[in-house]
Amino acid sequence: MLRILAPEWDDAPRENWLSSAMRNSAYVYPDHGRMWLTQRILREQGAIRMPQSARLLIESVYGEDVDMPVGFAKTEQLQEGKFYCDRAFASQMLLNFAPGYCAEISDFLPEKLSTRLAEESVTLWLAKVVDDAVTPYAPGGHPWEMSALRVRKSWWEKHNGEFERLEGELFQQWCVEQHQNKDLAIVIVVTDSAACGYSATEGLTGKMEA
Repeated sequence: MLRILAPEWDDAPRENWLSSAMRNSAYVYPDHGRMWLTQRILREQGAIRMPQSARLLIESVYGEDVDMPVGFAKTEQLQEGKFYCDRAFASQMLLNFAPGYCAEISDFLPEKLSTRLAEESVTLWLAKVVDDAVTPYAPGGHPWEMSALRVRKSWWEKHNGEFERLEGELFQQWCVEQHQNKDLAIVIVVTDSAACGYSATEGLTGKMEA
């Protein structure tokens, strides 16, 4: 038996049908109309029979002729806009194979190329400063690679003031040694204190208020 957690069924749902009952799910699955259509077909069928019912289930949710409730008009428009926006962005990432395997295969720098449609991210390096010497946070054979992590750009823009960054001559020297662009590289100085904004168990936490 398969149990499905879902909002209470409503033949004429409003815009907040999903968000009022399952806020986190509404955030993760923003196309609320498709969720409602899924619930409808499951209620009608009473069971999931695979593979014989696969086409019916798919067409009942994503078919061109599905009857979408008027309450989801706004979210449906937002999702349609996102679809065309994502498609336009993906078209900019197309690779030109005519020149062969070379730098001219794309108009973007390698670090800007992506095989996923996701929010832009930034790379941070974690470092310790001991006796005016910059050392990587992580040990091992490739310590700087192991000391690097990626975070959402929007998160970093919101929290970047909560961390101590490597600056001055030490930063300039690090960029030269690690072959990094000084205008793009971000090195965070961490210590054994939780106040530095990084925890070995929790990751980036930012400065905690006292």
